[in-house]
Formats: sequence, C-alpha cells, structure tokens
Amino acid sequence: MRKFVTTLVIAASLVSAPYIANATKVVIDPGHGGNDPGAIGINGLYEKKVNNAISYRLKDLLLQNGYEVVMTRDTDKTLSLSERVEIARNADADLFVSIHSNSHTNSSIQGTMVLYHDAAYPNPNYPASEEMKALTPESRRLGQLVLSSVLKEVPNVDRGVVPSSVYVVRNGNIPSILVETAFLSNPKDAEKLASTAIQEKYAVGILNGIKSFLPPTFSDIGGHWAKESIIRLNAQGIANGNQGKFYPDQPLTRAELVAFADRAFGLTKSGKNVSITEADTEVSVTQDVYEEDTPPSGEDVSGIPEADIAFPDLTKDHWAYETIRVAVRNGVLRGYPDGSIRPDAPVSRAEVAVVLDRLISPIPHNWEQPVTFKDVTTDNWAYSSIIRLSNSGIVRGIEPNIYAPEKSVTRAEMATMVDRQLSSV
Repeated sequence: MRKFVTTLVIAASLVSAPYIANATKVVIDPGHGGNDPGAIGINGLYEKKVNNAISYRLKDLLLQNGYEVVMTRDTDKTLSLSERVEIARNADADLFVSIHSNSHTNSSIQGTMVLYHDAAYPNPNYPASEEMKALTPESRRLGQLVLSSVLKEVPNVDRGVVPSSVYVVRNGNIPSILVETAFLSNPKDAEKLASTAIQEKYAVGILNGIKSFLPPTFSDIGGHWAKESIIRLNAQGIANGNQGKFYPDQPLTRAELVAFADRAFGLTKSGKNVSITEADTEVSVTQDVYEEDTPPSGEDVSGIPEADIAFPDLTKDHWAYETIRVAVRNGVLRGYPDGSIRPDAPVSRAEVAVVLDRLISPIPHNWEQPVTFKDVTTDNWAYSSIIRLSNSGIVRGIEPNIYAPEKSVTRAEMATMVDRQLSSV
C-alpha cells in the first residue's frame, strides 16, 4: 500500500488535500459471480451478467487510457467479499471500484447511486478499517465524480452518493466505491441494463469519473525527457498508452500517426485534401509520391463510399480500424500501390513533418533564428515542411544541425511535436 495512506492514517485530522498517488492502478470488482447470481431482474436478467459486461468493458477502456487494472475476478467465478478486499489490498493500487446492479421490492423505484464508507456514520456492528475512515473525503469525492459522469452518459434518477457499511467499501485501504448502476427490479432500468449499448455507456461514465478523480499517468515515463508533454496530451485525450505504459521510445506507426492527428487537429481540420502514399518499392515516403494527387495504384478514394474502403492488412479488430478508414475517406491517408495500408509500419521524421505541415493551419512563424540542417538540403522531398516546422519550433533536430529525416519517429517525439503546436496556439 502506498506510503501516503500510512501517513494519512497517522495524521487523518490534518487531511485537506486530495488523495494523490504515484501510479494509476485501478481495482475493478465485478459484483457477485459464479454460484452467486446476485439480483434477478424483472426481465430474468442475472445481475452478475450485467456486472461482468460493464466491468470487463471498463477494464478495456481503462487500459486504453493508460491505467493499470487489477480484476478481483476476470471469469464468472464465486468469490467471497473478504477475498475481493484482500486482492485489492495486495494490489498496491490507487482506487477500488465495485460494479453492481440494484434491486428493490418496490418495482417503481429506479435510478443510480454510489455507495462509500463515511466515518461520520459508523455502524458499530460493522466496523471499518482505519484506512477507510481516514479516506472518507476521497471516497466521497470519487463517488460523486463517478455518479455525475454515469448520469451524464445514462440519464436516470439521481439517488446520490450514499454512506454505507457494505463490506468491500469499508475494509480496504484505498479510496473505494460501489456503483449501483440501476434497478433490475424496475422495468425501465432493467431494459437499460440488458442493452449492450447502455452497458457501454455505464462503462464510459465510470471511466470518466475515474479520470476526473485521478488522471492516468504512465509507469515508463518517470524520468523521460518528454514526460511533461506526454502527461499534458494524455490529460487532453490525445496521447494514450496501454496497460499503464506509454512506450515513449517505441517507433510511431502509421496508425498511431493518424490517431494523434485526429485527436489533436481533426482529420479534416485544415480543409485540405492531404495525400499520403508510400512507394511500393521503397521503405520511406518519396517526394514523387507525396506530390501526386492520386496514388500510383489507382483511383482517388474521395468518391468511394466508406463501406467499400478496405485493405487486406487492416482487419476489423485492429484498434485503429475506424480511424484509418475515416482518414482514407477524407484523403488524409492512402495505401501502398500493392493495395495494403500497413497500419503498423513505422513512419519517418520526414513523413511526420510533412503530415503536420499539411494538417496544421496556420503554422506560427518565428524567423528570428532560421534553422538549417546539414542533412536536409533543398532537394529533399520534405525540405519545405521540415524547415517551416523547425523555424516554428514544432520539430527539432536530433542534435545541432542534424535532423535525420529518414530516422523513425518515436512516440515521445510525436507527443512533443503535437504539444509544441498546441501550446503555441
């Protein structure tokens, strides 16, 4: 458990600042499971099935947003309440979120609520851990942020953030809440909970509440030179990681380039029909290809219905499938002459400069100290873009007077380029 909580327990009366942790690890607890179905809905829906669906989707969303995730259970198995808390205690995590669906003998009652332990309302029959007593303000704040976010995604009766003595929110050692998404005993609520689309909205709502309480950071950027840019862009939803890591020194792929461009500037923000095509026999993009309005392999895709845009190496399960298709439809990205799109191929520093040059409009200019590079001459296909962005402070060389145009761009370099541009606006 974080040293912070130990200090917090010792000096609980002095707490005035929000809970701050060094990592962003979330424990998700799908309520019930296995031999315990939980409540059974008016429509016959088992609570555990709803809890599982929302919890597993929340896990995916958290991972996509740069969090680390620990599941108390990732299969439909029976798990005691003490086992759930013990998993959370051993995880060295930052937050605990238990997912449930509600039920009541009165079928007219509906709505969403969040439970938490409040030291001001102790239950002598069910004492709480000392850590949870001290963490009352943070659990309450987490609960309110999650409740507000969920109700924004799935409007319903606001039943509040409620003090409770339920086991999983009073025996842990980190800010903890139990989300009661809706009432399976109410016809309208039960209909919501049975919908895959609404289950997705519940997961998104809980994610947004968690992000508001504790924005994600990455375990692999602690001393990295691009840390501040990465954190800023992540807070804006532009730079995402995977399983709590950003992989800053990993080469940027074509798919990631498009995703960065879309989140930061919008694929059609510049209003230009940007043609990005790579020569079939070359590893890097060449001037001849970039200057063409139509790719060597054939027709302009701007008149083709999006449903007909397909590439043999871009499958529907690729994480950037839809973004790449939109980019192709809008003329921002085009495939190789052999018909492939190569979404996971690395991109060069020259290519990124050209893409940013064409997407950013207008580019801020600072010509007081013109930049020149020994390895970027006027006959280089990306010369104008590199010099324009360099003089604007958006891109920089890898060392004085060296740009390395054919060198692969790293994820950290892309983050800093985008951050410089957004900071200059």
